[in-house]
Amino acid sequence: MWFLVILYILVTILWPIIEKKIENIDSNLENINYNEKYIKKDYLLTKTELKFYKSLKQITDELNLVICPQVTLYQIVQNKNFKDFNKIQSKSIDFVIAEPNLKIKLCIELDDYTHQKSKRIKRDEFINKLLTDLNIKLIRIQVQNFYNLEELKNKIKESL
Repeated sequence: MWFLVILYILVTILWPIIEKKIENIDSNLENINYNEKYIKKDYLLTKTELKFYKSLKQITDELNLVICPQVTLYQIVQNKNFKDFNKIQSKSIDFVIAEPNLKIKLCIELDDYTHQKSKRIKRDEFINKLLTDLNIKLIRIQVQNFYNLEELKNKIKESL
């Protein structure tokens, strides 16, 4: 009996306090001006990535494949425990080539000058090993002013 009395008192006293805290959280969200914290991007890809995308699109259209740009790594691989999620959560693959049903066929990383920095080299080594160990095909393409479509198509076909 005492248990029910104590429970009743706790609920009647604590519930209004909890309800007020929830209201405060909701009202705080309304008062945040996200313009002060974030800037809208106009494009999904950089100019360099877009240039490569346009060349790649010609090939994937011909091969009846789909391009998915800027795919986060956690959409390609699944972690077995939560602590490993941290290693993949903020990394992305430049382009994932998939079948029309979006079954993953191949990943493409477009390597520019940033891939020569030590931090980026470590990231690339991690990506290379991870995808190799999971038997996910990866092609690295050096950024170029002009992409030889036939060469690129052959490289993709060899990797499919």
